Amino acid sequence: MKPGKPGCILWLSFFLPFAAAAQSPGGISANLSLWVKADAALPAAGGTLTKWPEQTANNTFTLSGTMTTVANVINFHPIVRFPGTSKLIGNRSITWSECTAVASWTGATNIERGTVISPTTSGTATNDASRYYFRSGVESNPGNFLFSGMGIDSIGFEYINSPPSTQVNVFTASGVGNVFNRNGLDARVDSLFGGFAARATTMTGIPQIGDRSTNDAKMIGDIAEIIIYSANNATGRNKVESYLALKYGLTLGNATTTVNYTASGGSTFWTGTPGYQHNIFGIGTDVASGLTQTSSNSMSSGSGSGAGQSAMGNLVLKTATALADQHFLMIGTDSASLQEEAITAAIGPAVAIPSWRTIRTWRVQNTGAVGAVSLSFDKTGLTLKGGATATNYYLVFDNDGDGNFNTGTQTFIPATSISGQLVNFSSVTLANNIVFTLITLPESFLPLAIDWESFTASAIQNNTLLQWTVSGDADPDHFEVQRSADGTNFTGVGTVKATTAPSYTFEESPPPGIYYYRLQLVDRNGNDQYSAIRSVRIAAAQAIVQIRPNPVRGSLLQLQIDLPQPAVANIGIIDRAGRLLLQQTIPLQAGPNQLTIALPKIAAGLYFARVQAGSLQSTLTFVKY
Repeated sequence: MKPGKPGCILWLSFFLPFAAAAQSPGGISANLSLWVKADAALPAAGGTLTKWPEQTANNTFTLSGTMTTVANVINFHPIVRFPGTSKLIGNRSITWSECTAVASWTGATNIERGTVISPTTSGTATNDASRYYFRSGVESNPGNFLFSGMGIDSIGFEYINSPPSTQVNVFTASGVGNVFNRNGLDARVDSLFGGFAARATTMTGIPQIGDRSTNDAKMIGDIAEIIIYSANNATGRNKVESYLALKYGLTLGNATTTVNYTASGGSTFWTGTPGYQHNIFGIGTDVASGLTQTSSNSMSSGSGSGAGQSAMGNLVLKTATALADQHFLMIGTDSASLQEEAITAAIGPAVAIPSWRTIRTWRVQNTGAVGAVSLSFDKTGLTLKGGATATNYYLVFDNDGDGNFNTGTQTFIPATSISGQLVNFSSVTLANNIVFTLITLPESFLPLAIDWESFTASAIQNNTLLQWTVSGDADPDHFEVQRSADGTNFTGVGTVKATTAPSYTFEESPPPGIYYYRLQLVDRNGNDQYSAIRSVRIAAAQAIVQIRPNPVRGSLLQLQIDLPQPAVANIGIIDRAGRLLLQQTIPLQAGPNQLTIALPKIAAGLYFARVQAGSLQSTLTFVKY
């Protein structure tokens, strides 16, 4: 797993070694036969491949020839690069029924570009002696094809027209239900050999990566991840493909046939929407999949390092701290033109007349009330009226999400800087279901002629302290202070009267928890404008430990520990006989800490969770179903 920055120090950086045995693609561990991923290949920093550990421990691979690991090739993740002369050979036979891979080929489309994975021999199958392999290249008959699987030689699952060189895709072929997916969509076509468009086949054989069983189709290209199951179903397949799509910045489905993205826990973290099923990407944490994505862009508009493709308006999301488990922040676009159009009363927002805005809009899905993130817009290859001046750029949020910037309320977020071709927006909270676009403003124009010079939210002795400074020519009457527990639904908690002074403060004492604050400036004519959103964590005055939910169903125990100050927690799981079944040491921070503990294999019954952290000593009873 590529951890990114060591955020979420509450538990993630420590807990992964304990959870590793339970991790599986999309959380689907049943029938998992093989799992290799380039972010586990060695050397991790890049260079000549020395070892590629297989995550299920079913196989140990021997290297034949020279391959290399290369960092930051696919959405901040590495790949293993094959030159067309090398492969890896396993040492143990596995059962093959369904295989999913993320790969890309290089070289011209009129040459054989190689096989991702295949048995070392034809193996045994339920129907016939078959080869199971993914490849891209040219056959004399039936023609160009993307890859073939579970058929006799190249017959079976075939896809006419090879992908463009270096195009990255999520491929899945399954003998159960005759599935052949490319990026979550059915990609089967009829074969010219008797119409064998699909053939249900399961088989066994020793795997080899980068070649097929006849040893004549060595891979020319990059492999990021390969996953094989002896059996799977449509629900599990979607979770696996969703995990890979999030990780590698790939879009499942299209505007005609949308695809939901599903987390290992079963939640839908991207709901397929015809208008926005383009360039989907996001950040998130899925512990059961071993995934912590803290930086992301769409590979349709950007690159492995986040650099944008010319004239594609690439967006990059980043967070300094890893999100909590099963929390995700996703963005998709309507893929409209990136040209600017003059804002009129018809297209809005009317308050921004006579500014300009991009025709393209983006939609957000926020699962878990993800807070402030950094967002950058790459204007490489675009001619925008804002030029190289940061104060000429704003994001405008359509808060009701209908894409009409004249209905509901809008929030304006100013750019914080421009670095090269990147327009940067810092500490931006993207609420669930909002639609946003980019506005370029003449330097002299600001909504309500007000400039939010600064706005901070701090925790001071378990209180919230808000401080802000404004400037401009507006005639403000007052500021309404609004608070939210989820970053979406705000209520007023106080009013500060405007004065001639530029700086203001507000203080309150909410209960322990994470809160989001924004300011609504109202002028003497009733016009209003919102500030950016800031978050703050309020610690408990005394330590509190809770198990939620209780009883516990499944193998994951959810603990919430509220601490007045940072501490190292010792957590033990004890049975009714007093036997210690599990013990972990986890660093915690002040405030609420959400912990996920993987329980050992224990029978249903009554158990105890013992927590020691600083002066806190607590033993809680829970029921395991």
